[in-house]
Amino acid sequence: MEDNDRLNPEGEVNSEEDFASLLAQYEGASSRLRPGKVVQGKIVSVFDTEVLVDAGGRAEGILKKEEITAPDGSLLYNVGDSITVLLESGTGSDQQLRVSYRKANRARQQAALEESIKSGRPVEGKITEVVKGGLLADVGMRGFIPASQIDEQYVEDLRPYIGQTHVFKVIQHDLPNGKLILSRKAILNDAKADRRKETLATLAEGQRIVGVVKRIMEYGVFVDIGGLEGLLHISEMSWKRIKHPAEIFKLGDQIEVDVLKFDREKNRISLGFRRAEEDPWLTAGETYPEGYIVRGVVKKVENFGAFIELETGIHGLIPVSEMSWTRRISHPDQLLKIGDVVEAVVTRMDPPNRKMSLSLRQVTENPWDVFGREHQPGEVIRGKVTRAAEFGLFVELSEGIEGLMHVSELPEAAGKNPLASFQAGQEISAKILAIDLQNKKVSLSARAITDDEAQGHVREYMEAAVNSGSHSLGESFPEQLRQKSHKAE
Repeated sequence: MEDNDRLNPEGEVNSEEDFASLLAQYEGASSRLRPGKVVQGKIVSVFDTEVLVDAGGRAEGILKKEEITAPDGSLLYNVGDSITVLLESGTGSDQQLRVSYRKANRARQQAALEESIKSGRPVEGKITEVVKGGLLADVGMRGFIPASQIDEQYVEDLRPYIGQTHVFKVIQHDLPNGKLILSRKAILNDAKADRRKETLATLAEGQRIVGVVKRIMEYGVFVDIGGLEGLLHISEMSWKRIKHPAEIFKLGDQIEVDVLKFDREKNRISLGFRRAEEDPWLTAGETYPEGYIVRGVVKKVENFGAFIELETGIHGLIPVSEMSWTRRISHPDQLLKIGDVVEAVVTRMDPPNRKMSLSLRQVTENPWDVFGREHQPGEVIRGKVTRAAEFGLFVELSEGIEGLMHVSELPEAAGKNPLASFQAGQEISAKILAIDLQNKKVSLSARAITDDEAQGHVREYMEAAVNSGSHSLGESFPEQLRQKSHKAE
């Protein structure tokens, strides 16, 4: 008989036997809905803050809507969707059935955790917070990770691990009392051991291999090349000069290196990062021939000179002696500073030894050569007094060129000190007595100009007197010319 045949038009049960059967089914279903049990339900209604879930056995449970709400506000499940929930309360007439989606997930995780522990399998979990001595992770229940067990090396700052999901090995547990100790280091070490075996079987000098930067020191970096660590020395990192490996690498960088040397007995591996074909010195001799004017940036200043970078990996030295034709440079910082862009002449190129000498002053012609070509002894020239010494005056004749006017060559002046009438910056005329280009000296005289003028006045007067024939030279000689003539003699 069909179920609908058992009911009369009023919907009542036709017999006591049918009623007893339905009651037994109901009681059996109710007994299965005991608190703490995980069941498969179906969403039947969605309200503002709650969701109604058919938990089976003619029972509907209330689920907090927030448990199935995504961060963006959307629902993870809708009406008609199946959902796994945990029963939180009984089904008595005076008690509303409540269910939890989150607790059902946690119950399943704990069951999986117990199974993993029994079988020795690792567990996966999300790190949630930093506590004294380590970290906490959710792996179905809360587990503690000692700081020494989070990575292969000790980690000082644990905060970056918060929110990360990792695989852990259970190293100690007491689940009934909520005790669970985890280790990520053990997982990493196991994996490293497997990789080391594979790497040792194939590693050879000359091999190019991909590795990960694990440690950075002042002298180089240690690179994991498959369970083994090799040293990449700072000298093998770049063709250009670097002060610290951190200029190029950071922890965790994946890089391609060459195996330069492998001591299998001691497990020592030397690595290289530079590529021979990329060495700029291979073509530097053709690119920067001697006598060529180059342009570069001042990268380093030492007592003996300045290093100029022409391109990545190519540096030349400008010695102090090649910085100026005229100035006395005791230290390069008197003329150059780091970052300056300069032009220089290549004076010496030595690609095999990776050396280049440059000259800053040879970009322009030696001003002493120019002066010697444009001026001759006996010429009267204008100059500016720069300084005075006991033995005479120094006079700037052109940029970088100074001449000396000895006290004996100064014009006569009232008073005991002939230098007193001259001041720095004063412009004066002087006669060039001598030019010594080899020793960079010019001798000047102001007295010679005065003597020349006096002798000129005498000659002019004598010529005028002879031409007129009206007076004898002695009778007509003015007192002023007589004095000048006496001085000239």
